Amino acid sequence: MAVSFKSSFLFFHYGEFPGYLHNAIEHVRIFNPDSDIILVNDSFKQFSALNRFNITYYDIKQFNSPLLDSFRRSYRHISSYNEKYEKFCFERWFVSEIIRKASPEKVYVLIDSDVATFGNVSSLLESLPKCPISISGCSPHFSFIRESIDDFLNFILDFYSDDEKVNESLARHNNSFNSTRSFNLTDNAFLPLFMQVSRDVQNYNLASPLGFIDTNIHVPQEFDFLQLRRRQRKSIFWRMEQGRAIPYFKRDNEFVRAFILHFQGPGKRVFHRFNSLDGSPSEFQIWWWNQIFQKRWLANLM
Repeated sequence: MAVSFKSSFLFFHYGEFPGYLHNAIEHVRIFNPDSDIILVNDSFKQFSALNRFNITYYDIKQFNSPLLDSFRRSYRHISSYNEKYEKFCFERWFVSEIIRKASPEKVYVLIDSDVATFGNVSSLLESLPKCPISISGCSPHFSFIRESIDDFLNFILDFYSDDEKVNESLARHNNSFNSTRSFNLTDNAFLPLFMQVSRDVQNYNLASPLGFIDTNIHVPQEFDFLQLRRRQRKSIFWRMEQGRAIPYFKRDNEFVRAFILHFQGPGKRVFHRFNSLDGSPSEFQIWWWNQIFQKRWLANLM
């Protein structure tokens, strides 16, 4: 028997609103019509084109809690990336818990701005681990929060209160400048660390009952892919199903439905408005997207 639950999608976006954020929110609204959509940004910005999707806006500075206030006081920037952006990424976990505590009966989907959703998450819950946070790999691009995550937040706070650990990480970061791989202490880095000591964070199965949950379109994950000039990219095969464009991957001549596509990094350039509330895509659009995602010479131009 399927479990019925109310879901809320949490978008956290730093900086100006790009076109792909509009596409990501529209896909959530199309495939999850009964879900709440919350957008938290770094200043109280609103974009009129998003209002039709019935979303709730927040400025991250509106949120306060003892744990969040403690983090804001203790945070140390150990990264080559923008400090305000990195701190914002950490704060989203604390804010997610504040939002969750206000309505603990819901399941919260923490979703990145470059993720396209092609299904209803209500059928996924039974296949998820029974734990507060379910993620894929070490990336929170499409994660589920269903119980208190205070233990994870305290784990982060314990690190920043330990001068020895902070100084050791800072030295490691500084010494990595001349290395081929720099060391940056991001919020993502704390997920595998916490998984070593707690079962509160677990990986879910990417092969979900509703389709494959893509972690990054530039990572083949055993599917057919295009070898582009600078990187790989999964081949995507588009089909029209019940008036919607649905993506498929291919592996050993078998087509596998994709539940989400994660257009990470340069992939954002090909994150189109595959579906819209205004109507179905045309046959030409489906044909064109199949060319973009299956023809190497054309993909290299994108």
